[in-house]
Amino acid sequence: MDFLEKGKVTILDDCLAPDKYTYLTYTGHNPWAVAKFISGRMRAYFHLSATGTAHQRTNWDVVGENISFYSLWKATKAFSGFTTMDIHMKVIGKKAKATNQGTFTLQMHGTLTTKFEGWIYWLKPLWLIYSYLFYHRVRRRMIESCRNNILSFREEIKKHFNLETAESITRAVGGYG
Repeated sequence: MDFLEKGKVTILDDCLAPDKYTYLTYTGHNPWAVAKFISGRMRAYFHLSATGTAHQRTNWDVVGENISFYSLWKATKAFSGFTTMDIHMKVIGKKAKATNQGTFTLQMHGTLTTKFEGWIYWLKPLWLIYSYLFYHRVRRRMIESCRNNILSFREEIKKHFNLETAESITRAVGGYG
């Protein structure tokens, strides 16, 4: 039982399970605009402060006929005192210098992390009972919320770039308990 060692419990779930990632591909005018859109919309969309978002990296390669770019973002939102949602976004693309035409691929991934630390060893059975009777249902709703946030943000990006959008977004709705 490694996860119960040293008075620490960590539970990590993928929000998009069984798939790990969701993708969006665009070909057209000004593909770099996706980076500006994500940077401008991420905080407001996920209801985060500046400390909850990070534009982790931007790489450019301007040598040659095409400009290649790579950019990473991370959004972190607390759902409870123990659980946080992390959404990772990665954009890889290129555009022509002369025409500003190009392509990008957006990759989105989300995880839900629950951590309990510093509990006295003999209180762990009480946590397991509480978890079984109550917290699993709450956690399932958090995973569904994380999945819905990712898919809805992807649909918003599709609308911005005039890509084909679904009539209705597939929503995760659990029937747990």
